[in-house]
Amino acid sequence: MIIRNTRTGALISSEAGVASSFLSRAVGLMLSKPRDLVLVSPREDIESSSIHMMFMLYPIDVIWLNSKKEVVEVRRDVQPFNPVKLGTWRIYKPKKPAKYVIELGRNRLITVQEPTEGDLLDLTPP
Repeated sequence: MIIRNTRTGALISSEAGVASSFLSRAVGLMLSKPRDLVLVSPREDIESSSIHMMFMLYPIDVIWLNSKKEVVEVRRDVQPFNPVKLGTWRIYKPKKPAKYVIELGRNRLITVQEPTEGDLLDLTPP
């Protein structure tokens, strides 16, 4: 999937995968090499678009979008679970209901102008 900010024209990802089934969303980027992934929730709400970092091997940047593909929240450098540090396991939830969760490799948003709340993102199959 190609992800582009319609306000700035910035290319956010040129090759993001898509996870829309329950299992593919649950697995997400666990134990994978760094790559980009769009999680499509079954409904637009906070719980369905929450993510975890269990078994992640690297930090990611996360963008949450509502059903209109408007940015509702951006978090940079979300750290993976560290089994040595107890209490690092967390669930990350958007502040507003979201339908899409874009997970990007670390520092990806440094290379483009970071989308801001309200920006529209275009999600286009390659």
